[in-house]
Amino acid sequence: MKKLVFILILFTVTACGPKVRSVINTQRQPLPYNATVIVVAYDENPDIIGEEIGEVKIQDGGLAAQCSYYENVQNLKAEARESGANLIKITKHKKPDGWSTCHRVWGTLYFVKNPKDYESRITWNENRKLTWDDFKGNPNLEEFPTALAVTNSGFGFEPSAFSLFKKGKLFIQATMNTNKSWALPEGRTDYVLKHEQIHFDITEIYSRKLRKIFQENNFTSADYLRAKEVFDALFAEYREFQDRYDTDTQKGIKEETQKKWEAIVEIELAKYEAYKN
Repeated sequence: MKKLVFILILFTVTACGPKVRSVINTQRQPLPYNATVIVVAYDENPDIIGEEIGEVKIQDGGLAAQCSYYENVQNLKAEARESGANLIKITKHKKPDGWSTCHRVWGTLYFVKNPKDYESRITWNENRKLTWDDFKGNPNLEEFPTALAVTNSGFGFEPSAFSLFKKGKLFIQATMNTNKSWALPEGRTDYVLKHEQIHFDITEIYSRKLRKIFQENNFTSADYLRAKEVFDALFAEYREFQDRYDTDTQKGIKEETQKKWEAIVEIELAKYEAYKN
């Protein structure tokens, strides 16, 4: 009897990570892994005074995972540090489309004397307190006639790309926009700066609350619509909390109430310590 042999061929589709490619024209010593690297967004065009190191890009073959804008920026920062650069100017950015599930990013690497001069967004960090140099915007007294200073901060989330075989992550960040934050000359005191720092700390509290909810519900990028509903509700609560802080302290004028709020915020940050970025 003739034996029939069946050969089963399994076809698999693999989702690889994006590829970072660079062309370095100027060789410098690598920077420490935790060195500050500033990213200048595509739509920002400051006059960059410094040494141009080279070009960098991050792309994929069309079906990659782990390639959200957030993840790709972290990859670009690592490449910049390895090349001795402390600033990346994004020159081109393609969002996910029919050709790719990834954000594709191109940039120019620089080494500048003081990278924080070009910083437009600050990610909250317990070791990075605000200074008055971070308030780069022009005062808007028409919208805020009684304010001595305004901190423009917020939090949000971004989904990573995902495939049939791997669920993507949700990345949450609390940031401050330096170009939309401002202070009057007479408002640049240590006391007012502490009041503004608390505004930023409140932003971080709510970003931690969002991480907690996402983790407890095992949200991934496949759950984007459900995650967006949760975010919208929490963001409304966040805005009310910020308004209550200003109302209770009369924007920091009531010193005793200000001290109570500082204690409240310190307790809330500790309460959600496990969910910091």
